[in-house]
Amino acid sequence: MHIRERSAMMLHLPKLLDNGCVLQSSMPVTIWGWGTSGETVSVTLQGQTVTATVSVDGSWSVKLQPLTAGGPYALQLETSTGELLKREVYVGEVYLCAGQSNMELPMEWIRAEYPSEFTRTPDPLLRQYKVMPHYDFAGPRSDHEQAAWSSCDEQGLPGFSAIGYFFGRMLREHFGVPVGLLNVSLGGSPIESWMNAKSLEDFPEVLQTVQPYLGNGIAEARSKSSIEARDRWYRSLGYDRAPTTGSWLPLGQWDWHHEKTEPDDAETREWHSITLPNFFANQGLSGFRGELEFRKTVYLPSSAAGKPAFLRLGTMADAEHTWINGHVLGGRTNQYEPRDYEIPEGVLNAGRNELRIRLVCEHDVGRVTPGKTMAIINGDDVCDVSGAWRYAVVGEANQDCPWEDFVRWKPMGLYNAMLAPCIPYRVRAVLWYQGESNTGDFAPLYQRMLTSMIELWRRDWNQNRLPFLIVQLPNFSIDCIEDGGWPTVRDAQWQVGETVPDTATIVALDAGDWNDLHPAHKKPIAQRLFQAAQQLVYGESSMVRQPMMTRAQVKDGAVILTFDDEPIADYLHAAAARKSPSRLDTVDGREPGEFTFFWSDGSQAPAKAVIAGSQVTIQLPARTPTELRYAWRNNPDIGLLCNESGTLVTPLRVRLHTTSCITR
Repeated sequence: MHIRERSAMMLHLPKLLDNGCVLQSSMPVTIWGWGTSGETVSVTLQGQTVTATVSVDGSWSVKLQPLTAGGPYALQLETSTGELLKREVYVGEVYLCAGQSNMELPMEWIRAEYPSEFTRTPDPLLRQYKVMPHYDFAGPRSDHEQAAWSSCDEQGLPGFSAIGYFFGRMLREHFGVPVGLLNVSLGGSPIESWMNAKSLEDFPEVLQTVQPYLGNGIAEARSKSSIEARDRWYRSLGYDRAPTTGSWLPLGQWDWHHEKTEPDDAETREWHSITLPNFFANQGLSGFRGELEFRKTVYLPSSAAGKPAFLRLGTMADAEHTWINGHVLGGRTNQYEPRDYEIPEGVLNAGRNELRIRLVCEHDVGRVTPGKTMAIINGDDVCDVSGAWRYAVVGEANQDCPWEDFVRWKPMGLYNAMLAPCIPYRVRAVLWYQGESNTGDFAPLYQRMLTSMIELWRRDWNQNRLPFLIVQLPNFSIDCIEDGGWPTVRDAQWQVGETVPDTATIVALDAGDWNDLHPAHKKPIAQRLFQAAQQLVYGESSMVRQPMMTRAQVKDGAVILTFDDEPIADYLHAAAARKSPSRLDTVDGREPGEFTFFWSDGSQAPAKAVIAGSQVTIQLPARTPTELRYAWRNNPDIGLLCNESGTLVTPLRVRLHTTSCITR
């Protein structure tokens, strides 16, 4: 009996194979786990029974032949000593959703943009496996430290990757089978954190950045020291500690040292006028670091009294708590999370209402982000709360708040702890949305690194044709200098889609926000990924085609760019599917913009372009330039080119010669 109990403890499956998991259909599937060495494990599912002997290291695995979509089904495991283990599983389409914050960003963050998604009937056949942040520099782990499957229902939906959710719902509607999303993503993570040590040997300048963190306890000590430095900075302002940072989930809030009611000394402070939203440097607070309090009196009609409502304040730099009529609504810990707050029933008054915000500016770039909505929303009634506010300085710091040392972002750490445990799990394809954190010094390496990472993952999964669907970085400008990093990464992403087999890159230049690193428009991006998947993954024909520059010619004092339409992803059958090129247009209906001439001496000048059918003509200036670029800046947003289906042209670089020339 003792042996039986001990064996029952030893027989177990990875978290990926917990109840509610979704296995990939129509492909061989691996089931694996751990047990007592020497025992036989029998695995039964959909009428198949396969056995394996537990190896000396306690591991075992079996391979099942392709499964039929549906479920739930009973997955049963039995050992030679009579131990029994059961799981309830589904079979359908499985996608790995990987990358950084724009892949991780949860539905909860965009509830205000997509409210109807939260009133849908729950869908138990749309499921997400969310891997929580963890890193390891010692080597690949065999299981996740913290991860779980969840269903698309009232409890689970808020934590779903927004990109994954919309993409998964489109798969559900198209195929009618269960869909599993492996959400293996982390905000801020650079591509090198998702690669292993061997693959990074080709990038020594990147790999060396992890060296100071290697060794027993060194990384943890460095992280702890940086957090303690932040805590000391916050204590200088009267707080117990710095707000907790990290993953998007759970949404960051922290216990404030200050009372959550009106402070006794509020009226003794010196109050000033300020216009919000705005950059504080434009409001007489240049160089300010510390804590500010903002107040505004808002008058509401009697119809709003006592009713629940919704407060939207956009985003702020950096950490804040918000009250209305003395009732605390919540707080956020960083400049990225939207300040969207539910106002409970019984809080709002007819007539006078008092809004109050306490904001900590960790650095001298404080702001309530311009261009964001600030309003109290009560059904169809919207009360704009932007404009005139009052502010007072609560406390001032004489230096910036120290940055946390995000150890988990270092090379190979996330690959080992978050990705490696997924590798035996069969997936149909990968959705990759990443690159923002590689727009710095290593931007010129991004094409090679992404190519290497794709090759690595395909070897790991033993799937030579593991499709990758890549999101090209959208438009963005706030807090971002024009140093060429963003265009370089965009071009690298496009080149990978052009040169690496079984990959496709979708253009998202119109799906960003100049004032938000995390744009809320996730559904259009998911739609484009789904259209690419239809072609690349499932071999379906589609009316959606990608405009591609096929020729660049200098003729009669002008540059003539010729475009053709090709399937977004199915390049193998492009010739058979070829149609007459569609007429070019612009997304906003304006004259084509975003063309710029460059000279070898570093000078540049905007270039006027004219569309004629599937060609764009740009007149050359008197002094012959060396290069023509299109949409080659952080936030291209004027006269973006598209075809008749609205599919955008990717950013371009054309090197010019005195006679005819061809492409990039």
